[in-house]
Amino acid sequence: MSKTDELKEDKHSHRSLQGKVIIVTGAAQGLGRNTALYLARQGATIVAMDRQPVEAILAEITAIGGTSLGVRVDVSDATEVEDTFKAAIAEFGRIDVLINGAALFTTLEHQSFFDIDPDEWDRVFAVNTKSVFLCSRAAARQMIVQRSGSIINIASNVVSYGMANLLHYVSSKAAVIGITRSTARELGEFSIRVNAVSPGFVTTEITAAYRSEEYRRGVVATQCIEEPIQPDDISAVLSFLASDESHLITGQTLIVNGGSHMGPA
Repeated sequence: MSKTDELKEDKHSHRSLQGKVIIVTGAAQGLGRNTALYLARQGATIVAMDRQPVEAILAEITAIGGTSLGVRVDVSDATEVEDTFKAAIAEFGRIDVLINGAALFTTLEHQSFFDIDPDEWDRVFAVNTKSVFLCSRAAARQMIVQRSGSIINIASNVVSYGMANLLHYVSSKAAVIGITRSTARELGEFSIRVNAVSPGFVTTEITAAYRSEEYRRGVVATQCIEEPIQPDDISAVLSFLASDESHLITGQTLIVNGGSHMGPA
């Protein structure tokens, strides 16, 4: 190997997630599932958390030679969250990265805010927002001991431009950005960084069933870069924020939507 090749290899060696323990909530399907697999391929040990069965994602990680732990958990329940994080620490000894991906979206009915049932409002905030608070707190306790860590919250680009008839979802994701900025302030002294990623409409097995091809083409037409957003486009950004390369990035919200948030020219 030439000296130039050695330097190139050394320059990118810290991109590896080898040895990092990464918790992914909402890991059983959709973007969460893709992210868990993507990071496992980079050498990360994955703790897959979801209310849905997690056996399938664990089998996929095992098939690629990865290490994982799966737990069915209600991420809006404080006791369940604390017990799950303690179990992960007991198993692997540390938590390096938390990705708060669990959320309610596709099952929500589009309706005027006049018609949203208050109980549904509470349910959306419990899953989309309270879970971020609970999981971040549980992870941060261990990260403070380590004096290192990365917390990444999945928000949404709808916060940037607003969306009619889905107020509870938009509001819950706006709150996630607020949590991101506030916890970044609190945890920075411990070398813990906290960021958010706001995806556009990502084509997964869930969203493909939820929205027609015509709708998806319409979304792409609003983007500066007119390509459908694939799960790997988001997972790659999450990988960067999980890696040591992003060690001075905190309190930020990265919008990954091909430029559609810019609005009309």
